[in-house]
Amino acid sequence: MLSSTYSLTSQIKQQQALQNQISNLNYDISSGVKVHVASDDPQAAAQIATIGRQQANATVYASNVTNAQATASLVDTSLSGIQTSVQQAKELMLTASNGTLSNDQRSSAITQLQSIQQSLQAASKATDAGGNLLYAQGAATQIPIGDGVTVAAGESYDDVFGTVSLTSGGTTSLDSILSNAITTLQGDSSGNLSTTAVASSLSALDDASTHISNAQSDLGVRETRLNTASDTLATSQTNLATSRSALEDTDATEAYATMSSKMTILNAAQSVLASINKVSLFDKIS
Repeated sequence: MLSSTYSLTSQIKQQQALQNQISNLNYDISSGVKVHVASDDPQAAAQIATIGRQQANATVYASNVTNAQATASLVDTSLSGIQTSVQQAKELMLTASNGTLSNDQRSSAITQLQSIQQSLQAASKATDAGGNLLYAQGAATQIPIGDGVTVAAGESYDDVFGTVSLTSGGTTSLDSILSNAITTLQGDSSGNLSTTAVASSLSALDDASTHISNAQSDLGVRETRLNTASDTLATSQTNLATSRSALEDTDATEAYATMSSKMTILNAAQSVLASINKVSLFDKIS
């Protein structure tokens, strides 16, 4: 009798364990996830947690890259406009200094130069969508785009507007170059132009054009870095998602096969339990 009771208890426990396993498999299939808590698979759970942190970092870096690309694009457009303005200023100087213009025409050229100067002053204060200066005072802001990796999306005000290297020696600002050009065209008290001043002004405008070209080249290098970082992060995010999926996601085909196998075992166990119950009942009758 004791043997029958033990066998009955053992069969009940086995069936309960099988039912729990089948229930868990069914939950894994319906949720699509096989590691719900650390105890399900401690090693896999630890790896999933690490990958989760890496995914969170990659998401932040990708967002930073996107924002930096948008800012760099604004700076690129701005620098192109500045370069065009400098070229227009040089053309005005060349035209107005040839000695064939009337006073009214020269006065118009001066007005246009003043307008260009004002447009450059406005450009130096331009901001991005977040209200941040494209041309920061001091060093350009460094944006994190990877572990220990940063890049400046904008430019330093001084690097674009404040430190133009002159062929004649020294440095000056774009604003000063435009101011000198205007003063040169205004001439002396009699309105006469200084040939030396005109040549100096034209040379300074050439230097300004070269300066802006260098800034554009520097920005182009950083834009390439941002594009590369964007591609690298996209690949990394895909790889991380694949690795996490392999650890965390339910293999439906495998889970269904396992559940089917366990259900077969459960049905067999239930048959055994029914037989044990019959034997136990017979013993009681006897």
